[in-house]
Amino acid sequence: MPCRTKTRLTICENGVGSKRTKKVGYAVLKLSKKVEYGLMALLHLDELEPGELVSTKDLSEQFNIPADLLGKVLQALARAGVLESVHGAHGGYRLQRPLDELTLGDVMAAVEGPLHLVRCHESPDTCDQYGTCNIRGPVLRIQEELTSYLSAFRLGTFRRRSEMAKQATG
Repeated sequence: MPCRTKTRLTICENGVGSKRTKKVGYAVLKLSKKVEYGLMALLHLDELEPGELVSTKDLSEQFNIPADLLGKVLQALARAGVLESVHGAHGGYRLQRPLDELTLGDVMAAVEGPLHLVRCHESPDTCDQYGTCNIRGPVLRIQEELTSYLSAFRLGTFRRRSEMAKQATG
């Protein structure tokens, strides 16, 4: 079965992964590319001088990200109050809040909307087994715990890990 993308998580079954991955029948939760791009942009913006702006074009070129998609991600982050958007010829984006005040859950919700591990939690009428399902409660508890974890995971952690990686290679 191929990967299915629902909100910001991709669920893959039967051996999705690197070319070296054997097909063993497992499921994987992954961040969407949009969330990844948002995180890359936020980490870059954190490295700039306070108040310094960066354009979508510059970010797109630096990280080899499609400009249209990145623009939508940055706009979503600005609407959520994560970034400030400055219009004009010399406009761009800058952080609205420090990374230590932002969480992975903030970014995921801003870019992709609420987390739903299974379709029925988002829209019960899309599931034929909704009335008889015996896993709905446990899966909902998993979703709540995952949401809680993501909402507690501070983006400042990414900065520290990035710094450690630079020191290890440099």
